[in-house]
Amino acid sequence: MATSAARPSSLRPSPHSLLVFVTALAVYAGTLRNGLVYDDIPLVVQNPWLRSLDTLAEAFQRPLFAFDDEPTSQVDRSPAESYFRPLAHVLFFAQRALFGTTAWPHHLVLMLLHGLASLLVGWLLRECLRRPGENLSEAGSWAALAGALLFAVHPVHTESVAWVSGCMDVAATLMVLLSVRLMVGSSGSWRWGVGAGLLWFAGLLFKEVAVVFPVVLWATDRAVGTRPARPGLRGWALRYAPLGLGLLGYAALRLNAVGLSLPVPVGSGRTGLYPLHMLALAGKLLGKLLWPHPLVLTIPLRVPPEPTQVALGSVLLVALLGLLWWKRRDAGPAFAGGVWLLAPLLPVFFLQLRGVEAYAERFLYLPSVGFCLLAATGLRGLLERWREHARAVKLLVGGVVVVCSVLTLVRVPAWHDEVSLWEDTVAMTPGQPILRGYLGGAYLKARRPEQALAELQLAAVELPRSYQIQSDLAVAYALLGRMELAIVQFERILQLRPGEPVVIHNLGLALRRTKRMEEAVARFQEVLRLAPRRADSHLELGRTLLQMGRPAEAVAPLEEALRLQPESEPARRGLQQARMALGSPP
Repeated sequence: MATSAARPSSLRPSPHSLLVFVTALAVYAGTLRNGLVYDDIPLVVQNPWLRSLDTLAEAFQRPLFAFDDEPTSQVDRSPAESYFRPLAHVLFFAQRALFGTTAWPHHLVLMLLHGLASLLVGWLLRECLRRPGENLSEAGSWAALAGALLFAVHPVHTESVAWVSGCMDVAATLMVLLSVRLMVGSSGSWRWGVGAGLLWFAGLLFKEVAVVFPVVLWATDRAVGTRPARPGLRGWALRYAPLGLGLLGYAALRLNAVGLSLPVPVGSGRTGLYPLHMLALAGKLLGKLLWPHPLVLTIPLRVPPEPTQVALGSVLLVALLGLLWWKRRDAGPAFAGGVWLLAPLLPVFFLQLRGVEAYAERFLYLPSVGFCLLAATGLRGLLERWREHARAVKLLVGGVVVVCSVLTLVRVPAWHDEVSLWEDTVAMTPGQPILRGYLGGAYLKARRPEQALAELQLAAVELPRSYQIQSDLAVAYALLGRMELAIVQFERILQLRPGEPVVIHNLGLALRRTKRMEEAVARFQEVLRLAPRRADSHLELGRTLLQMGRPAEAVAPLEEALRLQPESEPARRGLQQARMALGSPP
């Protein structure tokens, strides 16, 4: 059992809850016009694990992106190969079953999750700002409302809420908040502890950052005045013991799926000023909470740490650690806010120290709970100290919330589609070839090959061994009718990926366009030796043979293409033409 000081309204909903929830939905209503972008395509649209419940079981046995069969050497192993987040696949499976790949319902679900998280942040702030044995003061009530609204509208959450794949951060944070709510709002019995452990288990299966739950629960317990029934460490151990069930279950599943691997790079030759990179990362992340403009999606890049960011990160980290030390004894809301802010960032800093460029705005979703608690604590102090200026303080805080709302409303359309996303990213971080490659690929998907070519040529020069960029460049040449250049480019790609069926197939198409028919036939036949079930290669081999006036040879590959894809109308028409040329019934 755990006890706490009298908290008469701890379980009653706040009259401000509806305002927080509606505001959270309103600022992200524009996402309903957005599409699926970036990781949404492989995770939601192309994900083979979403086909059935049987295939969904793979998500509990393999890493997040294990369905992507792109080969990687052990030296170049991506940190993402250690990401184990099966409940993300379960959520996508449920949404695909209900909505298909129509984008707006996926965005609506994510908006609702964010709205619920904002409600729970409001509850957490009210609990922490209520002094033991007292009702929540008027100043505390206003401060909690302002903090919850700040969480609901903060622009730094745009990446998590406007991007369907960002649901992992939102859902993990929601599970952590629900777990804290269950523990703090209950009598502390084992039944409630087991329930919180199960919620923690779910949070871990959404994203690894939920591992900080026991730490933030401990800080919250201290802030609200919870005391275990038995004194000392034994009492706290008994209170938290049921949570271990969730951790043990997660550990068993994770060990089976990814073993002991951590999301850090392997291989030799990785050197750098990583402590300075970590301080620069702290400056970039914590700085965005204080000044959330401009925002930008960034890809892991090797860039030198900027002195201003290192200095800012040093100042902010020292200030945060100093606050925790100063408040360690009374352990009130300021202490809890510091723990909620710092604890989820420690794994991110660890990645940076190990050489992983770890900046991403979505990493701030859970830490921003602590930031909002700190802001609310400071606001309560101002309202209580400057009672005669309370109206002016409230107007100022309201202005901050409005400005943050406007920044979020302006930022949401950047996630409308891949072109808008990468155009915005390149504009914010010019000179990065990988980003130009992403933009070129987005232009290709939008059938804008002229614009794609300009971006891809620049990226290909800087990244000569990037398979995707080199492949996209070849496709751009082909779409623009520059077949000789496309052929040379496809042959160059084959040096990067010898025996890659897709490249060989595309090379065959380009050769056919330039009337090099025998070479095209040889390429299609090579593909089929490597991948005999490629229906499109059977189809194009048959079409090529038809164009060469060899219908007898064309019949077999066209029949096989139709057998593999019975709904293929081009294969059906091609087979009819071949049989008619031979004088047989179509």
